[in-house]
Amino acid sequence: MTTEGESTKHDNIHSSRVGKFIQNYSTFLSTFVIGVAGLVATSIWQYRQSQTAMKQAESEQKIATTKAENEWRIARAEILAKNLNVLSTQGANTADQRFGVLLSLTRGAILDPELAVSYALELGKDNVSYMRDVLAATERKNYQQLAQAFVLTCLERYGVQREAEICKDDKFAERSQAIADLFHEEMDALDAAGDGKGLAQGPLTILRNDRAVLPSVAKLAWLFEPYLQDLYEKRQWKEIAHFEASSPGAKLVAAIVLATARTGELMGQAETADLEKFHAEHRKWLGDFLLGKSCDPECRGRLLDVMLSVYGESDGDYDQAIRRLLVLPRAESGPALGRLHGRLLWCQVDKDDLEMFRDHVLVPSLTETLVRPKPDPALTQDLVGLVAMTPDPAAHGDAQEPWNAWQKMLAALQKSGEHLDRLLAKRRAAVRRERSDPPPMVRKANFCGAAEASTPTTAE
Repeated sequence: MTTEGESTKHDNIHSSRVGKFIQNYSTFLSTFVIGVAGLVATSIWQYRQSQTAMKQAESEQKIATTKAENEWRIARAEILAKNLNVLSTQGANTADQRFGVLLSLTRGAILDPELAVSYALELGKDNVSYMRDVLAATERKNYQQLAQAFVLTCLERYGVQREAEICKDDKFAERSQAIADLFHEEMDALDAAGDGKGLAQGPLTILRNDRAVLPSVAKLAWLFEPYLQDLYEKRQWKEIAHFEASSPGAKLVAAIVLATARTGELMGQAETADLEKFHAEHRKWLGDFLLGKSCDPECRGRLLDVMLSVYGESDGDYDQAIRRLLVLPRAESGPALGRLHGRLLWCQVDKDDLEMFRDHVLVPSLTETLVRPKPDPALTQDLVGLVAMTPDPAAHGDAQEPWNAWQKMLAALQKSGEHLDRLLAKRRAAVRRERSDPPPMVRKANFCGAAEASTPTTAE
């Protein structure tokens, strides 16, 4: 073992060696330390200089970019100022000039997209083709802005066209159709890309907000009708599923459109079965939505309004859902009954559709209600009032079955013990009086006796 004295001796020897090394090589050590310190200091200085130079370069680049942007804004403002008078003009005689200026400014990204769309829509009142070209050249379009410019015709809103003041917007039919066709083309382009971008951009963005879809469901259904009808005709089920999966609003729009998407061509037995299954699924979904918690009474009224306008084309897909809706408690069906009453009273339903609606919905609903043990008096009176606004079915030919159902309903009214047959007669007399002398506030919407309107062929 090493003793304490030996350890002390060893430390002294070691210390003496280090001391001798420092004493002998002091100059070398001084030079080495100073050199290392200088090298470190130089490296730090060079690094700081490079950082300063980099920041100066970035600052100069930002200044140059800002200067270029400001100069571009000034130049763009000057260009717009020179052409603003042309863009602000109206009338078909200036359409060519406005189109040339607007298309040039749009392609040069001089106009803000929303401003470009606004001018294009105004141009579309005079020339739809010019509008389409400008919209196609506009990047980052606001599709909500386009949807707001889409105007339903009376044929789309009510299923009929009449020479009535409420149909004055029919003159924009060609422009609205061009907007729907643009949506169709852009949706097709997104489908062809096959990268799912349609969920994040494009026309589908206006269907994301369910609260915004429900108040405008009729407009949105017609806006996407060309696209969805084309998918159905081509049997592109994958694209239809992709559209429906994008949002609940898209699912609702698709359910409404596809209920009337029947092409009428001859099909094989297998394809017929597949299509029947397709329609059955959509029919069930729409009925469940109409009567479910997601659709409040006002929503039900809007949907019934849409269904009634295309009732004939639905081929019975709406019957069961509407019949279930009509027998709901008044608190849940009030707005729907109110809209239906107004449509029937002022003849805002196609004649053939009205007869089918009477035979497939109103008469069966009233008859089934009357044969219940204790029918709700308010419900029966509502249904009697609706039936009173429809004509009697013919008693011959192909109408024998509807006539028999009508007679069965009248017999049930007489047996009710509530004098409902008299109520039906009184309501019919009241309907005749209302139609012959409607209140001033509804005369513009009264289609009873109004002449049929011709389909507009050109925008005015």
